Amino acid sequence: MSALRLGGFLATALLSSRAVAQTCLSFGVDFQTNGDYFQNISSTAPFTFASLFEGCDNDVANNILVDPNGDEYQCTDTPLQPDDTIELSTCPLDKNEMWSGDWSVLIISNNGNDDPIAYERDFYLDVGVPSTTTYTPTVTITSTSTPLVLITETSTIVSITTLPAKTTTVASVTKSPTVTITPAISTVVITKTATLRKTDYTVVPVLTTKTITASCSMPPSQQWPDPTCTITPTLVTAAALSTDDSGASTTGASAAVATAATTSSAPAQKIRRGLFDRAVPLDRAARVAERKARREASNKLHRRAPDSATTTITQTDTSLYSTSTSIVTGDATTITSTTVATSTSTSTPPVVTVKSGKTTLPVVTTTLKQSTTTKTVMTVLYTTVKTITSSPTVTISSTTTNAKSAIACTAKGGRMT
Repeated sequence: MSALRLGGFLATALLSSRAVAQTCLSFGVDFQTNGDYFQNISSTAPFTFASLFEGCDNDVANNILVDPNGDEYQCTDTPLQPDDTIELSTCPLDKNEMWSGDWSVLIISNNGNDDPIAYERDFYLDVGVPSTTTYTPTVTITSTSTPLVLITETSTIVSITTLPAKTTTVASVTKSPTVTITPAISTVVITKTATLRKTDYTVVPVLTTKTITASCSMPPSQQWPDPTCTITPTLVTAAALSTDDSGASTTGASAAVATAATTSSAPAQKIRRGLFDRAVPLDRAARVAERKARREASNKLHRRAPDSATTTITQTDTSLYSTSTSIVTGDATTITSTTVATSTSTSTPPVVTVKSGKTTLPVVTTTLKQSTTTKTVMTVLYTTVKTITSSPTVTISSTTTNAKSAIACTAKGGRMT
């Protein structure tokens, strides 16, 4: 027996009110104690549940399904041997006849000539129509980006003019009124334009379909065995829950599993009513309240899905796809602009002056040479020379389920995915 199973054995010993610990243990497979599961109400398949047993005699378990109202449904029997073998029980309710709420299965058996067993597996079912979500892919295109480097170079040409020397005779006393005009600085703007070739990118996805064969997915194994029954069944009498006149629990072959209709004078034997019988117990309100209290106290709900709660489909309208651009940096383009600036100056040598007499000169207006600055402005124009269309492949998966494989998967307590 594995360490997990041994731990389950110890847990059962604590849960059981019997003086002797049980050696025959049951474990849930697809539906486990305190689990929370989705069931597809659109399905007409019968409700089934899987169990495995350890340490039991060569006998069968009588299985009972208890609905949220406390009513019982008699499901098919399952053998107790061999150990660790998954056994499937089929119930008289189809999935489209079920509803959301707390459900239970009861596992009752004489366990051959050993101690009889009575175990209970409580779980919650969320019964409804599976939801559908649409997945919209994102397609990626690759675009090349060309960096631009602008270099401006300026050359200056200086022109110097030297005038010849002069000798001037002027009066000894001269009145020479002058006016000096300084022109504003003149700026010459040179505009240069560079044209770069550009490539545009578009995306047109290509849809392909891939067929996938569904495979059987098994749930994680239950680590702890089922707890002892707290619900006393009506459809069968559980010897493990009965007491003799002294108040002691009955055991062994004398502890027969019988129907509720069996009288006390009937011989001790396994008597079953017809399969798919249903019983409405008198104490169902009390048992429903007790089960709800146990479920709330356990606080161990773990949502799983024997049936798939959500179906995902892939969007086929490619115009709705998002586009992601992956940019690759190409070689840089360098543009060099050379500007020629001209600077002019005049060099005047000293004037030799001879003074003689007196005179008054007319007003002299002097206009200084205008200073010129040259400024170059670069502009870059892009022209589209070609368009590249990217055609990424988007694969839409279609799942097909083999009917025989699905039946075999359900029998093992798994589901097709």
